[in-house]
Amino acid sequence: MSHPSNGELILVVEDSATQALRLQLVLENAGFSSVCAYSGEEALEEMNRLLPSLIIVDYHLPGIQGDELCRQIHMNLGTRSIPILMLTADETQTTELHGLESGADDFVSKSEDTEILLLRVHNLLRRSVRDVTVPDAARSMFRRARVLIVDDSNTYRESLAAELRDEGCEVTLAGSAADGLRHLDEVDFDCVMVDMVMPEMDGIAFCQQLTKQRTDVESPLVVLMLSAYENKENVARALEAGADDFVGKSTEMSVLRARLRALLRRKFLLEQNQRIIEEFRLREMEALRATAEKDAMEARAALAEGLAKANAELEEANRKLRETQVHLIQSEKMASLGQLVAGIAHEINNPLSFALSNVFSIENWLTTVLGEAADSLPEAARGRLEKARSRIVDTGQGLERVRELVVKLRTFSRLDEGEFKTIDVREALESVLLFLRHKMSNRIELVRDYGPEAELACFAGQLNQVVMNIIANAVDAIPDQGIITVGTAIEDDMFVIEVKDNGCGIPAENLERIYDPFFTTKPVGQGTGLGLAISYKIVQAHKGRIEVESEVGAGTKVRVLIPRNLTA
Repeated sequence: MSHPSNGELILVVEDSATQALRLQLVLENAGFSSVCAYSGEEALEEMNRLLPSLIIVDYHLPGIQGDELCRQIHMNLGTRSIPILMLTADETQTTELHGLESGADDFVSKSEDTEILLLRVHNLLRRSVRDVTVPDAARSMFRRARVLIVDDSNTYRESLAAELRDEGCEVTLAGSAADGLRHLDEVDFDCVMVDMVMPEMDGIAFCQQLTKQRTDVESPLVVLMLSAYENKENVARALEAGADDFVGKSTEMSVLRARLRALLRRKFLLEQNQRIIEEFRLREMEALRATAEKDAMEARAALAEGLAKANAELEEANRKLRETQVHLIQSEKMASLGQLVAGIAHEINNPLSFALSNVFSIENWLTTVLGEAADSLPEAARGRLEKARSRIVDTGQGLERVRELVVKLRTFSRLDEGEFKTIDVREALESVLLFLRHKMSNRIELVRDYGPEAELACFAGQLNQVVMNIIANAVDAIPDQGIITVGTAIEDDMFVIEVKDNGCGIPAENLERIYDPFFTTKPVGQGTGLGLAISYKIVQAHKGRIEVESEVGAGTKVRVLIPRNLTA
């Protein structure tokens, strides 16, 4: 009996040098290449250098035991498909059961005939290279094994079926080889357990027929031969006929189940590896296709890159030109406005001071006259003096309001405080609110929510301009009655000025454009579109930021955040 070996490399893991050399001699005489490792640790190192086609491992090893070595080999994706044949001098069924449960694909006693050992080696190598592509691509990764039992003994067949159903298998029964072949034509099974001795067609003929079909269609089906006659000749006949394993019917049922699990585990493992390989292949093809598409897109993009770059540079230059123009216009505008406000405040302040002084003097005189000559004056004269004094008091209060307006105008313009300095933010806000009072009239309720901190180092005139633009926009956003809340707070190292209104809100598509120069949603003649653009640049120059939250119909909240530790 001979088998082609194709020079496969077999790793022998055996702590006995004598036994290892005997195995090497048997394998090399059969045409195999072999290498020895005398411990589990040494075997793992050997596999780091070169992966074998099959591993023969002793159950009892120093350090890592044979069963633990099997587990480690099967846990690694690169080695899990390597078949493992376990050897032991302990011929008890308990040891065989433990070895198979640990992941070994077959189990042979060291006292077994050399010919049987080689048959099992060839059998494992044949199963390891079999194509295990699953015909049904939709088959689940986790499923119950489908097992066909072919046996002419109804009693043994039913008993074995009950054991396998307890094991979680889907079991189909056939009382003859012909019935078994019919079932195989109709259903896709994972394993066939067939009796060696049956009338008409025995297990050997059945297995030979399956081997022929399996070669033709590359079926992933595995075969476990059963026989009441356990001897070397029957084992050799079964394995030569193409069976994947041979178990005597007198064997303990736990060992039979372990043998079946080992066969199915290896079959499912090879299927899973095939799926993984196919998935990697598909992903590699997708990656290559994506790379080709990317290269094509890059080539097309390169053709337009020069034009796109020139357009981008032109757009950037145009943007900078527009920004410079806006700043020049606004700077000139603010300078003229500041001079105008300061001039008006100065011209009003002189006659205002004169008038206030005279009103104060007249009020004092009238009070003195009424106090000294009250009893000697006629009732009508005294009444007219009282009315005159009351009118003078009202006049004084009106002039005080004018003086307050002058002070606020000077605070807003800050032409005499143009340098970088620390200001009272609440005072600056009040000056802006006073300046915009005429736009609010009686339709807008103003809510102040100032925090305890009020001082901030900044360019005062520029900050007034920012606040003026934001509050003016809030007023314009409220068509009828509404509420505007102005507040201050401290967040970490930032001074926060917050203006919130319950006006019409800003549509989402316009939020990204509110800082664009000349962009406005106001009617023609009511807005230039420069306010927020300039405010953004001023806040940016202060190393701060503006945050805007808005919802159509619910209002807008604008937050200006300026660093508290800002220096000029």
